[in-house]
Parts: sequence; C-alpha cells; structure tokens
Amino acid sequence: HRPANRQVAAFIGLGTFIPATVISPNTISLQLPEVSAKHQTFQTQWPLAYPTGTTVDVLLRPDDVILDESRDLCATVLHKAFRGADFLYTLALPGGHEVMSIVSSHHNYEIGESIGIRLDLNHVVAFDAAQK
Repeated sequence: HRPANRQVAAFIGLGTFIPATVISPNTISLQLPEVSAKHQTFQTQWPLAYPTGTTVDVLLRPDDVILDESRDLCATVLHKAFRGADFLYTLALPGGHEVMSIVSSHHNYEIGESIGIRLDLNHVVAFDAAQK
C-alpha cells in the first residue's frame, strides 16, 4: 500500500496517475476541473511528506474506482477486457483523464457508454509531480 517510488507503484499492479494538490498534511484535492469539488477532496490515511500547495500525482488503482449508478460523477467506457468474473474497464473522466475500474461481469457496459462511478481513495499514494 505504500510503494517507495513511482516505478515500484507502476510495477506492482495496474493504475493511473491523476494530478492533485496537497491541501494539508492529510488532505489532497484532485485536479479535475470538470468534476465537482465533492468528488475531488480526499483525506489520507497517512500524513503526506509534501508541503501544502505541492502538486502531486495520485495513484488510482482499479479498485479505487467503484461502479455507483446513483452518483452524479460519470465516466465514459473507452475499453473493456473480460476477465471471467469481472471486466477491467478503462474509463474517461470529464476533461479526459483516464482511470481503470474492475466491475463484476454482471455489469456489461458498451464502449462509449456513460456510467456512474465514485472514487474511493482509502489509501492515497502520491508522488511529487516535479520528480518524474
């Protein structure tokens, strides 16, 4: 849950990076201008090692992006890969950022379809955006 650097994070499992700003030692705000503020701010489990105002890249794993049809945050299906019990979807958020989500195979969405999601960042993994 706490990879030492961006390369380890990329090597261990699937994920995408979304830019964010450190609001406090335990709070980040994702930089998604087309997404409402309530979907952007998250508390961190551990204090971040970056000062307030630092731009970071937050790692979103597929299990951080949850299917939730009751949400007003929608994403567009770009790609799907059948994996037996589930699908691995690549989704486009408003504004173009891409994320992945693992969804039960009972929910078979089509390419181009818009689906409701929520971001569930229980463990925020962030890296200084200036140090790529």
